Amino acid sequence: MKIVAFVCVKNSFKSIISEKFAKEFSNDFIFVSGGSNPAKDLNLEGKEIMRSMGYSMKGYRPHSLEELPQKVDYLVTMGCGIECPLMEAKKIINFEMDNYKGETYEEKIEIVKILKEKVEKLISDISR
Repeated sequence: MKIVAFVCVKNSFKSIISEKFAKEFSNDFIFVSGGSNPAKDLNLEGKEIMRSMGYSMKGYRPHSLEELPQKVDYLVTMGCGIECPLMEAKKIINFEMDNYKGETYEEKIEIVKILKEKVEKLISDISR
């Protein structure tokens, strides 16, 4: 089964939410996420936004890149400007989320909606 890794710096919001959406939308891949400098806990507002949309983040926690497989089929970056020297990927995909800072609750809602669309498109594209 092909492995898809979503990565960013903290793995507390964008990448871990992308992992959750991916797991909701497809059983055809192994989905993981991690951060180069993982946070201690999930972003609380992100967790609440997901709950309000009907998705539970129970059991999810930030992971370091070292905890992920060293070789993946698809490496999906959030555009946070990090390099992933620890991971080898057949294909790297940039979600280009670096302009979405999520400083307010409303901005975080918009980020979650964008990530949902991006993950749906990614799964459609790689399922062909």
